[in-house]
Amino acid sequence: MTRDDEHPPTALHVNDCAFTTHRLLRRAHELGLPWSYQPVAAKGRTWEGLSGKTQKAVLGARWLAVLAARASRNDILHIHSGSVLRHSRYVPKKYVLQLHGSDVRTLQYDPAWTSIIRRGLHEAQYVYYPTPELAEHTLPHRPDAEYMAIPIDLRELPPWAPPEGQRPLVLFASRWDPVKGLDTQLELARDVVRAVGDRADVVGLEWGAATDQARQAGLTLRPRVDLQTYLGWLSSADVVVGQASGILATSELETLGMGAPLVLPVPVPLYKPVPPPVLGGDVSSAVDAIETLLAPDHPGHDTSVGPAWIEEYHGINQAVDRIAALYQRLVRD
Repeated sequence: MTRDDEHPPTALHVNDCAFTTHRLLRRAHELGLPWSYQPVAAKGRTWEGLSGKTQKAVLGARWLAVLAARASRNDILHIHSGSVLRHSRYVPKKYVLQLHGSDVRTLQYDPAWTSIIRRGLHEAQYVYYPTPELAEHTLPHRPDAEYMAIPIDLRELPPWAPPEGQRPLVLFASRWDPVKGLDTQLELARDVVRAVGDRADVVGLEWGAATDQARQAGLTLRPRVDLQTYLGWLSSADVVVGQASGILATSELETLGMGAPLVLPVPVPLYKPVPPPVLGGDVSSAVDAIETLLAPDHPGHDTSVGPAWIEEYHGINQAVDRIAALYQRLVRD
């Protein structure tokens, strides 16, 4: 089937990771693009016991039937995360695969998943990966895959505005897992608590395998919350500390997008041609940056640089335009 600009291809997006799908669809619908969404059958559930396994089988079969029916009515199936391929591979429909990080960085090296992920990479009509370091995990199996930067819609973000008169807040925004640069995260957490813990609240998320170690480092941990509450935390923090893996994930990008100061304990050399406007670069420099930002005589943080960088390199408009052009190309071929 061939579509033109007046009749753009229809696309069904399956799954959502870090709200990327919802951001893409919101902008697509504003442009009148016929893109729709199907969530996974269940997220975050356990299936213990015979009844749980039975429920899982029934729910999975029903989900596959719905997916197959909806896929047959669309030109393009767009799969978000290679983990979804375990089930979606049973639907006889060509698809675009948008990787989301741990699926290709970690899951593909698990023997139970290797063949599923790599077959999916091979069979997809096209493959995108979201952060630059994933090239080494993706390109050996799909050389034509392209880097598609995590899209951010600046309209969704509250402006950075720490409440006046509050005790300063330093917020560690990432989960406590090895993939996030855990050892460096914990080292920085201990040093920050020593440096400013007497005059600032040093807070992290109750999320990840090493939360006990984060508490031992001196942090107060907050439970996971919905997106809007979380964005409110970011926008009210005096300083946000990003992950120590050398990349910017969604939380770091959202922080920059709202104009807040973002401190990293590692360099980020993979971002070209213009590096992101972050502070730090190593643990010692990160602590110095936090102390400087919290100093009473600090002249203030420039809130315009971060949003401008996000709009240029992670803007939602560019992402939707690029995907829409890919769909047109695929239905013509």
